[in-house]
Amino acid sequence: MAKLTLEIEEDYDFELIGICSHAKDYRLSWELNQRLRVDLIKDENLELTIKGERQSHSFFSFIDDENLIEYYLINNRSENGKLIPEEKRSDYFLLIRGVLREGQIGELIGEIATIKNILTTYEIEVEQLKSKDNLLF
Repeated sequence: MAKLTLEIEEDYDFELIGICSHAKDYRLSWELNQRLRVDLIKDENLELTIKGERQSHSFFSFIDDENLIEYYLINNRSENGKLIPEEKRSDYFLLIRGVLREGQIGELIGEIATIKNILTTYEIEVEQLKSKDNLLF
């Protein structure tokens, strides 16, 4: 009998913005809510096991039903390691799912950069990340 192999190709249909900030997660969430006119709310922490280490990352979300866009603020650092180890300079990620208009990601980065507690912010190419599977939830 012939063996059949099922290959599942993951879909990374989201945009990712790296944020460097020394602000606490709740403070950054509040600042983003004010600047981007969203309503990020604290959810249960994102729990995963990476290289045998149990990690817990703070997690905020906002679903914009009107524009069909989802926003997630995720802390890159936990007591036991990083969510995306190759992104050492990022303290947080803003993950955005949905259809954005042309240039909207650049506008969001520009708005985020004006926040007082932000050191830097930049777009991350998800396909280039080795640990991109950690962002599938």
